Amino acid sequence: MGTLIILLILAGLVTLLWTFTIYLILIRRVKNRTLSLAYNRWTAIMMGLNMLIFLPGLWSLPLAQLPKLGQQLWLLVITTDSLATAGLIMIGLSVLLLRVWPHPRTTDYLVVLGAGLSKGQVPPVLAARLNSAGRFWKVHPETVVIVSGGDVHGDQVTQARAMADYLQRLGVVATKILLERQARNTWQNLVNSRQLIDQHWHGEGKPRVTVVTSSFHVPRAMLYTHRLGLNWHFLSAPTPWPYLPLTLVRDYLGIIRDHRRFAGAVLLVILMLGESLLLGRL
Repeated sequence: MGTLIILLILAGLVTLLWTFTIYLILIRRVKNRTLSLAYNRWTAIMMGLNMLIFLPGLWSLPLAQLPKLGQQLWLLVITTDSLATAGLIMIGLSVLLLRVWPHPRTTDYLVVLGAGLSKGQVPPVLAARLNSAGRFWKVHPETVVIVSGGDVHGDQVTQARAMADYLQRLGVVATKILLERQARNTWQNLVNSRQLIDQHWHGEGKPRVTVVTSSFHVPRAMLYTHRLGLNWHFLSAPTPWPYLPLTLVRDYLGIIRDHRRFAGAVLLVILMLGESLLLGRL
């Protein structure tokens, strides 16, 4: 009975952890920087508790002392949480790898993806993307920079306009900036930017395109370009550390949502194997 109670407590804590994290992700409009940083701290704390305490605690439970229903509950919780946590770790490692992955030294277009505004101003995560684009352009001033992002939260200015103004303050000349003002998400960023490039490009062959986005966002954006059949390269912009936990988990869960059928099938197969191989031996 004691082992079952511990299992129920750990299962409840794991469920609460992921539910609260998803709740923080769904709050799309954070009122101020202090609150945003607090959400990121909470996410880091909860993910740390899961990896260091909850998961090890679940794995250390003596399954032979659990009733059949308790064993099945353990299998469901441990499989779901382990897969979700392992996937998050893999995404985190890929983000670190992509930060040092070589990107093209020249390109015809830089497409800077929007990341929302804060009271009409460029927030730190988006500023990091624009700073990376600005540094690239200063070395290659022949490059055309496309800033992509519409009005997502009812701001007085579109993301594209705020991004263009920011780039001009960095020294990028206005004639080298194209504004894509309609996109409301990453998919639309890429689709609309492709249409804008098709209208603007008058050179020979296909234009070379490099997407500039935050390190945590590169894996998901890469998947989208693959689905769209775009042979575009990426320039990974650094993500300010205080904003990384929540943004990383958000994009990771977004990838799972985009591939939910595949993720569900993998979970189901592992649960079936676990039921037959692991619990069948107890």
